[in-house]
Amino acid sequence: MIANFRALDAATVTGQVRFIGPPAKLAPVKVSKDQDYCGAVLPNETYLIDSDGGLKNVVVFIESAPAGAIADPQKLNLIENNGCRYAPRVLAMQKGERLTIKNNDPKLHIPHSYLHERTVFMLSLPFKSTVLEATRKIRKPGVLKLVCDTHAWMLGFLHVFDHPFFAVTDELGRFSISHIPAGTYTLKAWHEEAGIASQEMTVSETGDVRVNFEFTRQ
Repeated sequence: MIANFRALDAATVTGQVRFIGPPAKLAPVKVSKDQDYCGAVLPNETYLIDSDGGLKNVVVFIESAPAGAIADPQKLNLIENNGCRYAPRVLAMQKGERLTIKNNDPKLHIPHSYLHERTVFMLSLPFKSTVLEATRKIRKPGVLKLVCDTHAWMLGFLHVFDHPFFAVTDELGRFSISHIPAGTYTLKAWHEEAGIASQEMTVSETGDVRVNFEFTRQ
């Protein structure tokens, strides 16, 4: 929801996303193929929490955002296959920017993305250092689930927005979204397992805003 929109005024919202209490104990990810390279198990990266509770890989965004800067068609977003995992695990981009997938492993990877169970792109990366572009396949905003057709445990998420008002939290759970026009908005925080939290916030013409989110074990 948006109110009191004034395009000439802009501010920055900053904050932190924290996980309160101990998260569920997650077993390591079992590797079922190419164990000679990938190993027998991999760390479970569903919850990446620092010593102060800061939660990484949370996508923070404005719901029903106003029109913002047009996407830069030269901005490159990169997802890599590193050690039979996706890096980054969670990526956010604006529709109209570039997206490439790179294989850093000496194994065949087939990144396969879905939006509402429909394939968006599927790429074959047979060799180390293979790089392919998926830009033309990104036609709609939404949350894309990214798997690998040759390694069933690999998982990632790609958030595609039709506006620039979003961020992904860093290792300390911090985020920053800039150039927000004055108004009242719903700010949301998405985590792959913890769910979605939301808060109303008002951005004025004269100052920036700080908003914090907290997730707990369901």
